[in-house]
Amino acid sequence: MTIAQPPPITSPPWSSRTKRIVVLICLVIGGILLWQVADALPILVVALVLSYLLYPLTNVLERTLGGRRGLAILLTFLCVLVLFGVALLVIFPPLISQLQAFIENLPAVLEEAQESIRQALIQPIVISGQEFVPLEQINQFFGTDANGQPLQNVDLAGAVQSFLGSLTGPAFSIVGSAFRTIINLLFLITLMFYLLRDGRRFYDAVIDFTSESYRNDVRRLFYELGQVWDAYLRGQLILCLFIGVLVFIAASVLGVPNPLVLGLISGLLEFVPNLGPLLALIPAALLALVSQSSTLPFLEGPTFALVVIVVWTVIQNIEAIVVVPRIMGGSLNLHPVVVIIGVLAGASLAGALGVILAAPVIASGRLLGHYIYGKVTDQQVFPSTPEEED
Repeated sequence: MTIAQPPPITSPPWSSRTKRIVVLICLVIGGILLWQVADALPILVVALVLSYLLYPLTNVLERTLGGRRGLAILLTFLCVLVLFGVALLVIFPPLISQLQAFIENLPAVLEEAQESIRQALIQPIVISGQEFVPLEQINQFFGTDANGQPLQNVDLAGAVQSFLGSLTGPAFSIVGSAFRTIINLLFLITLMFYLLRDGRRFYDAVIDFTSESYRNDVRRLFYELGQVWDAYLRGQLILCLFIGVLVFIAASVLGVPNPLVLGLISGLLEFVPNLGPLLALIPAALLALVSQSSTLPFLEGPTFALVVIVVWTVIQNIEAIVVVPRIMGGSLNLHPVVVIIGVLAGASLAGALGVILAAPVIASGRLLGHYIYGKVTDQQVFPSTPEEED
């Protein structure tokens, strides 16, 4: 049976109570569905982040090509592929060689570092005419380890290797089989293509879906969120490159072994707010502690390690005082304690991805919370712009 004309709607308008119940039911159903597809969320988040980073390049190429958006997206992917290929051919071979040597030498380095620290701690120190042996005092204070052995017999190399294994185990389990990786990569590229092509449509759809009286508020929210994420993502990439190159140069000049690996570690750990620089300092100091400088032969052992610690600290202070304010600005402006708590929470919820995105997610939540608080208390909901102040 075919209906010639659509019938008119005769149902009465919903009451406020019915509307609240329906909205609550939809939120519950949406939360359940989101929980069920949680495994797919990392791919979606990565696609959103990468698309956001590549969006300006795609816009430039689109204007150059006379408005052909699809071709601009393909050229964007081609540019990324070429850059990756150059890195694969030029940077990766020596990096992989140094990384392999670093991993092979790691147990010996840790054992030597443990012995160097023990030798330093067993040297007696005279204070006010009394002789103290630091290692004995440490053992008296802490007692013995979990196996009942004195602390000087703790296997530092085994402990660190076990710790590294606990960190890398979940990371490798995420990768899974080669087939699953290929499927995920195809989904990622497909999502990025549609996000780059139709990103503006999604934005307009959200604006049109909003009540007319709130549309400017939503536009302003998108603007403020864009400021936060733009400053963090693009700024963080610049900082990672800056720190990685600077650490590589410093390690090469000082003659620290495996400078490429140390630069890579420092660059990657730059994505871990506040804690990353400290973690990046540890392998550099350990390598210096058990080796002699290849460029400055008078540097070796504890003296070499101290020089490395000072140089790495200077690099981090230059970044924090000079580079970060110019690149990141004050868009995040989060207290270090808040960031560290967010990093720990992000690591437990989403692993490495949660660590990387903890700071901008917290800043975004603060922005939304400030808006809600301003509406509830009838105060200003957004920070004033220079144009508004004028």
